[in-house]
Amino acid sequence: MKISRKSNGGAARRARLAAYMATGVGAIGLGTSSQAAVVSIDLTGYTGDNMGIAPGPGSYPTGRGAINNFGGSGTVLNAFNNVYGSFTGIAVQSMGAGGTSVGTLTTGNTGFDTPINVGAGVAIGPSSGNFAEGYLTALFKNNVRSALDFGPNSFLGFRTIAGQYGYIEVLWTASTSTFKLVSAAYESTPGVAIQTPGGGGGGGGAVPEPASGAVVALLMGGTALRQWRKKRRDQETACDESLAS
Repeated sequence: MKISRKSNGGAARRARLAAYMATGVGAIGLGTSSQAAVVSIDLTGYTGDNMGIAPGPGSYPTGRGAINNFGGSGTVLNAFNNVYGSFTGIAVQSMGAGGTSVGTLTTGNTGFDTPINVGAGVAIGPSSGNFAEGYLTALFKNNVRSALDFGPNSFLGFRTIAGQYGYIEVLWTASTSTFKLVSAAYESTPGVAIQTPGGGGGGGGAVPEPASGAVVALLMGGTALRQWRKKRRDQETACDESLAS
């Protein structure tokens, strides 16, 4: 007759298993908590033609609207609809800050320069180029030039005053001086690049890959569990053979 009994070392083995699993869980937490996050900007009420702003002509504030302080970063998206009879478009600007510490990705810093049409699946970050804060440069149209059309899967890049990078998916039709926002988002961690969505015009961000640390942690936890089970079976077999003899 086979006689079985619990090993006196069961409690110790269970404690070791718990430690192994805790190591895995801890590694998962470490791997994911440090990951940056893409934050969507709420465009509710602003997705109509020219953000729904009634056109000028006229002086400020006629024909002007804004989305204020998205992300709590002191950054404003200013929109202009035929202000002063010609200015039309959008510009990401800081609140009261000067220079180029925040702004829209453009070809330069003069009124003759234009906003850059960033395509789908492109990273926007420290090496992207010039971020001009001045609204005149960033507008699709001003009193000296008009940007070419921005069709589907077109994006503007920007940098907030806090150093966060973001994108605005937008359409622009030069012949009618009409722009339309589709989606917008920014990277929560300053200095970290953001990638524009990979296509389809839906404005959804790319699905991030699992953090390598989390994958390693899962493998560690699974390996520890298999080793513990094998060792337990071997010990029980040895104990049974000893009692049977």
